[in-house]
Amino acid sequence: MFEVISKYRHFLLPLSLVIIFDITLLAMNYRISVQLEASSININIAGRQRMLSQKMTKSLLLMHYQQNQGLNTDAAFEELMEAMSLFDQTLNAMINGGETLSADSQLIQVEQFKETVIQTTLEQSVALWKPLYLSIQQMQLNDSALEQLVNAMVADNLQLLALMNKLTNQLEASAKRQTYLLRGLQSIIVILILLSFAMAINRLIRREQYFSKLMEKSSDIVIVINSASGNITFISASVKLLLQHEERYYLGQPYHRLFDQESATRISHLLLLAKKFRPLPYSRCEVQLLRADNELIDAEMLLQLNRSEDGRTIELSGDIRDITERKQLELALTEMAHKDSLTGLANRAQFSLLAEQAILQAQRKGTSLAMMFIDLDNFKSVNDDCGHHVGDALLIEVAQRIGQRLRASDTVFRIGGDEFVVLLSDVDNDRHLQTVGDKIIATLSEKMVIDNCPCQVGASIGIARYPEDGENIDALLKAADEAMYRVKQSGKNAVAFVA
Repeated sequence: MFEVISKYRHFLLPLSLVIIFDITLLAMNYRISVQLEASSININIAGRQRMLSQKMTKSLLLMHYQQNQGLNTDAAFEELMEAMSLFDQTLNAMINGGETLSADSQLIQVEQFKETVIQTTLEQSVALWKPLYLSIQQMQLNDSALEQLVNAMVADNLQLLALMNKLTNQLEASAKRQTYLLRGLQSIIVILILLSFAMAINRLIRREQYFSKLMEKSSDIVIVINSASGNITFISASVKLLLQHEERYYLGQPYHRLFDQESATRISHLLLLAKKFRPLPYSRCEVQLLRADNELIDAEMLLQLNRSEDGRTIELSGDIRDITERKQLELALTEMAHKDSLTGLANRAQFSLLAEQAILQAQRKGTSLAMMFIDLDNFKSVNDDCGHHVGDALLIEVAQRIGQRLRASDTVFRIGGDEFVVLLSDVDNDRHLQTVGDKIIATLSEKMVIDNCPCQVGASIGIARYPEDGENIDALLKAADEAMYRVKQSGKNAVAFVA
């Protein structure tokens, strides 16, 4: 049993993760399914409240008509009181939690709503409803009183109906968020399960093919280090291609000759473990190799513990491969993911990240920040008259000019086409924002000649402030965009704050 566990210990972790993720996924599915079921009931109840508010108005109008015609109003009155009672019972249950009747007249338990926006809507509804309910309960069935009550009901019901519509929309939005959460969590768990399977398969393949791979890849450096002495007992001839030293330079010498100080320390730790033939803490690590000219080479080392030929000592063997190009590619991909390829500015993805961080920092410090939405004026005419290559060069120049008018703590982003966003932190007053906006407009309005083509543009700028104009990225960006659009409509080349 223990031999089997030891043999397949490398696969226990990924398989365990698969089981854990599966159980987690099932639990999440169940929990959120229950929440969605409750949300569905709540949405139906909110929709019924909307219907009941209309029904009450209808009943009052019918009573008024019947009374004017000398007809009996008892049926209409009974219908009114029944609708009012159910409306009041349901409203109390929604705000405080409790029982109410379902569509089929069955008692159902309604949980108290925890979301602040929904609680606010319910409180507004109660404030409007309670006086109206009391008035109806105390009304006298004479002409004048009924007419006044009908007028009040018609007037207040519009507001009540609007609140019920708002409540229904809020509940639907909450249910959608829960659905999106479920889908997101499901996607994450599925990805983690796939990664765990991939980990297990990868470990299986690596375990079965390790030694054959060491000898097949002539471009890799194959090395064996004696754990007792710390000397290199074997190194492949391919070392000369990468490090410009013959293998005899390393054979019989301490492994320190091969690595930089940090990597050598890591290898030293592994050799201490090897002396007791303990499992390695990792089977793959990144190291830096010393070339003959003292240049450092990024490399990846696949590790394995083996017994020596005489069976007396433990040896650390490794397959070392140059990963310089991979490191450069990773760096380039990181740059591409966060920077606009044309202007070199931070892109929209980076904007979302940095703006979120700036808002969180402002919340912690109790400070303010501002967002400037900049849209170039007359940019289309530059593309049409001079060509897109001139338009691209103009955007590069615009990016540089905007950056020159900002503080070191401010950041400019290109979020698309001829649209730029500036994030300004620790803003004390609107006058500073106005000044910065005016400077940007002034520098962008200056005539530019690109590739012998005169270019004359301007800028329409909308400014939104946190937290006055929005408490999240989307709200601030929308507010700044709307302010900018007002500038476009009123003559362009100006700065506007959120109204």
